[in-house]
Amino acid sequence: MAYRYPDMGSPNDSNDDAYVSDFPQPYGANNPDAEYVKKAGVLVDEADEFGVTAITFDKYEELIWMGHAGGLLTSFYGPDMKKYTSFRVHATEAIRDIVTFDEGIYVLSKTQLRHQIRRGIPKFTHTSMHMSDMQCLFQAGRTKLLMGGHQNTLIEFDVAQMYETVVPITEDGCAVLRSGGGSLVACGSANGMVNLRDIRTPAISTHIFRAHTGCLSDLDMQGNMLISSGFTDTDSAQVPEQFVVVWDVRHLNGTGAWTIPVASPPLLLHFLPSVSGKATALSSDGHVTILHVNEPSEADKQSVFQVDTQGSFCSVMDVSSTSQAFVFGDEAGHLHLFSSKHNDKPVFNNFSRETEFATPFRIPRAGFNDPTFRIPSVPCPPLASGTMPFNVLPDEFFRRVFRRPKPIDPELLRMIRMQGPIGYAPNPNNRTHNLYPYIDDNLDDLNKSRVLSVKPPKEYQKIVIVYNKNEPNAELESLNKTGLPGIQATLPNSYCNPMLQILYNMAPLKAILIAHTCTKEFCLTCELGFLFQTLDRSEGAPCDANKFLQAFRTVPEAAALGLILPDHPTEIRDDLVSLIQSWSRFILHHVHFELLDTWHEEKESEALSQGASQPRPKVKNMKRQMNGHSEEHHNHDGQQLQNGSQDSFNINGLVKVLEGLPRLDTRELPNRQVYKKLDSHISQLFGIARQQLNKCFKCNKEEERECVVLACALQYHMPGSGGLLELIRQSLCERRSTHAWCETCGRFTPTTQRSRVIRLPPILSVNCGVSAEEKAFWGSGPAKETANMRPCRYGIQCTRPGCRYKHPERSGNVSQSSSETHELKCMLPYHFHVRLQADGEVYISNEDDQSHGLSKPEHSKQKKAPASEESEYTLTGVVLSVDDQPRHLAAYCRRQGQWYLYNDLGIVEVDEEEVVHYEAWWKSPCVLFYTNTKVLHAKDMTAIS
Repeated sequence: MAYRYPDMGSPNDSNDDAYVSDFPQPYGANNPDAEYVKKAGVLVDEADEFGVTAITFDKYEELIWMGHAGGLLTSFYGPDMKKYTSFRVHATEAIRDIVTFDEGIYVLSKTQLRHQIRRGIPKFTHTSMHMSDMQCLFQAGRTKLLMGGHQNTLIEFDVAQMYETVVPITEDGCAVLRSGGGSLVACGSANGMVNLRDIRTPAISTHIFRAHTGCLSDLDMQGNMLISSGFTDTDSAQVPEQFVVVWDVRHLNGTGAWTIPVASPPLLLHFLPSVSGKATALSSDGHVTILHVNEPSEADKQSVFQVDTQGSFCSVMDVSSTSQAFVFGDEAGHLHLFSSKHNDKPVFNNFSRETEFATPFRIPRAGFNDPTFRIPSVPCPPLASGTMPFNVLPDEFFRRVFRRPKPIDPELLRMIRMQGPIGYAPNPNNRTHNLYPYIDDNLDDLNKSRVLSVKPPKEYQKIVIVYNKNEPNAELESLNKTGLPGIQATLPNSYCNPMLQILYNMAPLKAILIAHTCTKEFCLTCELGFLFQTLDRSEGAPCDANKFLQAFRTVPEAAALGLILPDHPTEIRDDLVSLIQSWSRFILHHVHFELLDTWHEEKESEALSQGASQPRPKVKNMKRQMNGHSEEHHNHDGQQLQNGSQDSFNINGLVKVLEGLPRLDTRELPNRQVYKKLDSHISQLFGIARQQLNKCFKCNKEEERECVVLACALQYHMPGSGGLLELIRQSLCERRSTHAWCETCGRFTPTTQRSRVIRLPPILSVNCGVSAEEKAFWGSGPAKETANMRPCRYGIQCTRPGCRYKHPERSGNVSQSSSETHELKCMLPYHFHVRLQADGEVYISNEDDQSHGLSKPEHSKQKKAPASEESEYTLTGVVLSVDDQPRHLAAYCRRQGQWYLYNDLGIVEVDEEEVVHYEAWWKSPCVLFYTNTKVLHAKDMTAIS
């Protein structure tokens, strides 16, 4: 490691004339008697400006990592020191220390910690207000790093949780961090003090002692042995000590220290990892001594050799884990690799894994005038699936095609006068002389001659069929061979059929709706329960939702939201995606309030029967809660579900489960006001409890309130949105700036709004958006053709997704080759893990996608932090939009571990791969449903708590 001396003194400032060595002169660079010799040497990049400041051997691969004062990190492979990678970590700051992990490297500079993979791709950069002058880095565990520097704090950083813990220290900074393999770590400060701390509890000092009266230059540990070197404080200046001090950490208070003299004042120390009791001491002039720490009497048997630094200052060194190689770096930008004289191929690790290299691409060499060179001998690069080089294209692409004439002008045909087989007509004078009317290669003429025809697969196309109840229908039987019931789409409001199928296949929700009964005339909850009972008893025969749709048309809120279509629509609605998302939010909210209404009626009847009158809350005030306003909360035990159900779920157990989940009940807020919230089985199944914090930019007034939403709307406008999981995470913890009314300012002011999640739902509903920019997230299909667009040179064989050129020759049904002619652009995660922190932050990871470096987050180890909520979610339902003529909606439903496509009366079994892949040009998701794994796999709901 490289150490920066303070202003109190340095080896160059000391007076060496007072110390005369009793040892012979150091060995020269070409000393034939030296035990260790130089194997390789390189001049690093930018050596004319910056010197080497950090160097280390990789613990997992045959690599050497070097960093210099300009912030550049370079790796060298093997004993020949061939350059492997080189990338800049910081633009201005020097690299202070390097630590290698299995998944990458961690590089410390003055004010930041950078994590990058070995190929150079950055993973994250950590900065903190506590990182002012960092100096050393130490791996304290599998996911723990300990950082020190010329400051009064140590920093313990968890690389998995991205969380730092600040440890205050009393000594003058921490310039060196070393451990002997046990639980103790030695912290050396610039004033010569050494502090021994326990890795598990670094805040507590085990031992503290003064190693040198002046400055400490370096230390190292092996087991219970600690060696140090430094300076002696005199009246005039600090002078370097010409010996190494050995400490036994078990006898620090007794005679547990002795000295070993060396030929040149030691600057850097390092134990040999594979040899017990041996250490290396390096002086600033490049003199290296191999010490026998356990045998101080054998000082005359020391093995010494010299590093030729060309007069520059030798600044860093490291020893490989096998002790077969030493590497030294100097201020002139040179690296020197040494090993034993008899070891021509030293290895850095005993069991190094293979280093990943780029695939070499060698092109045969040939002269320009070589007539014998064969062009086919040049290898072709790998092509995408379904593509081919020009020399193997089909013969139809090389067939001679004549220019096509334009059709005769209809006006000219009207004026023609026939005389025998010859027709005569006046010249319309609409073209120049000798100009033959051929079809030019422009978009207008090509569209007139051939229309682009691209259709989705047959199973996804709009089904137009009239079901006859009196006669058998063979066409209907061919559409559905699964034995599952379909729903007819003969009414205008049948666009909600996909959502009805998804709600029907949700066993907990189905059990609640079937068990519900009330006296209300047009109750959507009752009608949904009756519809689900009809589907259960249909034995695969098609059913209709007329009763439910009649009740749906009577709801004023549905008409106000524009969810009710006219009986005879004049045109096909293009905003089906927006319509089904609004319908999904509406049905959950409406059923929620109907269940609350029924429960209040039952409680009111019980109170009247007992002689006590309780006023019933107004439904209008109840409905404000689901929009984010505080209301009163009444928990109920779901006694209306005791009437039984045809579903396999235990209704009594379901009630216990919903009550066992984290409740949305009474909470005490920081302002000591107790609020209560409305709660029903719908809000317990779908409700996302959040705390919204509003802060005015003008007066800095903060306002907190808790709300419950039944669906998560993806916020595509948020910065830094990556994949779908990151999009869901940012949408759950939404942060935005808007204009809102401020009571203190008395006007609309800029306000920042933050949401913190309090509770995760058993069933997570996600709305995927409707605009063109939001749809573009799910991929890009064939480009929209414009008048100035040129035809694609590849024609029908083009496989580029989103090709911006026109393809007039492409036709036919895409169901046979859709996987070959279009690349899939988006894939939904089938499983993901959600971790809810105590501070309301949400972390989502996809355990199935290891290629992105995602992993299940570990449990928080903070003592004061309460236990966080963790859930596993599985995809169970998707409402998708199919861009056919006309556009329509369909649904994927998971039933008993198998996926089915519901396209009105057409029901087919599909694979999981088809469910999670989407192409925006013909298929895009509208509403997603993810179910908690416990709720999904439990047969008896009483088993979940």
